[in-house]
Amino acid sequence: MLLVRLPEGYVDLDRGRWRVVAARLELAEMVALLESARARTLVGEEVSSGRGGTRRVALRGGKVVYVRHYLRGGAMRHLVRDLYLLRPPRPIRELMATEQARAAGCRVPIVHAVATEETGPFYRGWIVTSAIDGARAFIDVLAAADDAQRSSLLLEAGSAIRDLHAAGVYHVDLNGYNLLVDAQGRVAIIDFDRAVLTPPNNHRLGQSGRDRLWRSLRKLSAQRGLALPQEDKRWIERGYAR
Repeated sequence: MLLVRLPEGYVDLDRGRWRVVAARLELAEMVALLESARARTLVGEEVSSGRGGTRRVALRGGKVVYVRHYLRGGAMRHLVRDLYLLRPPRPIRELMATEQARAAGCRVPIVHAVATEETGPFYRGWIVTSAIDGARAFIDVLAAADDAQRSSLLLEAGSAIRDLHAAGVYHVDLNGYNLLVDAQGRVAIIDFDRAVLTPPNNHRLGQSGRDRLWRSLRKLSAQRGLALPQEDKRWIERGYAR
């Protein structure tokens, strides 16, 4: 049995070693989808990401979701690719963090379902999240922006991060790809793996997140042959403060 209280509307289907937590009305569809992912028979477009393991899948009715298999990064990936030990499982923690942010009005994906497969003291994990229609990576939009557009984008990024922290959710890897810009120019934040839940408006964690985003944007801009002036960080700070 899970040792955490699930967000409203989610149910836990426990089959011993195999467990799926999903939105109540989507349970049957998500169980079938995740069992395909578990069996490595899932059909969908592989998405390029830092660790791999993500597929974009079109469901019946036209709904598009992303199915991500939790994979390790860094040197550990050479020893253990997809096994984890700590509890509660990372998929459950990501569900809790994302739903807390969404309940507070933050622009984040919907988590349709998560799953874990027990293997001895370890587990493997999967998560299914919604696609954000028309969204592009923040760094791609920023790189194509003029000066006025760039300042507006950075303001929006700061504001989106502020809303997240006001909800008591702290993203540990804010970067140019985990922020998205939709067709209306609004900023959304994705990938809450390892997010931290604490009382709102923690100054230290808030500043650390903004600093991490800025370092990422400067690095990714430089890779595109673009110079992002240091003074432009003020727009993120103004967006965060307003």
